[in-house]
Amino acid sequence: MSFLPAPGVSAAIERQSAVVQDVITGDTVRLDGGKLLKYAGISSPPPQSKILLVQKYGAEALAFNRSLVGGKRVQIEWGQQIRNDEGHLLGYVFLDDGRMANLELLKAGHAKAAVLPPNLNYAAEFRRSDLDARRQKLGLWKEEPENPYIKDEYIGDKNTKIFYFPTSPELERIPESYLVRFRSRIEATAAGYRSCAECKESRRQLY
Repeated sequence: MSFLPAPGVSAAIERQSAVVQDVITGDTVRLDGGKLLKYAGISSPPPQSKILLVQKYGAEALAFNRSLVGGKRVQIEWGQQIRNDEGHLLGYVFLDDGRMANLELLKAGHAKAAVLPPNLNYAAEFRRSDLDARRQKLGLWKEEPENPYIKDEYIGDKNTKIFYFPTSPELERIPESYLVRFRSRIEATAAGYRSCAECKESRRQLY
């Protein structure tokens, strides 16, 4: 059975049925037939990490994903890009009850949003769920910022040239296409961005 969109059918809306043969990580499964599918738009901690805290969160994400889709028939929705750089399939995985596995992992804090063009399906919903889990300190966000899987980051608005902490509620009103990510304040400042009024270093809060 082929797990690619049929010729002449839009990849953005096509869904195909498949059985999850094995759950590899919190964001990767093996389908019947042996092909690996990576969940589009999210990233979970690797359970094989040598860092104990990351390994712990990775194991929790794996168990959660297994409870969602292990051995089950799912519907896969394709985005514009159907394979990642490693050659694995990329998709949005839907359960029989209509829930999306990608989104459920974000809501539970077992993954962080990793929306990359051209696969921008559900970008706003993913970012909102990521932010909610982070504010509630669910899953991998429990020990932020001590968790080494979560790198310090700042998110800028290309339109205003202002950067924010990733927990800032201001980000909810900014379109995904306007966002740019920086790994440090120095990087953001060097790119010509300035800190938002509520994001001064001395006033940082983790919600």
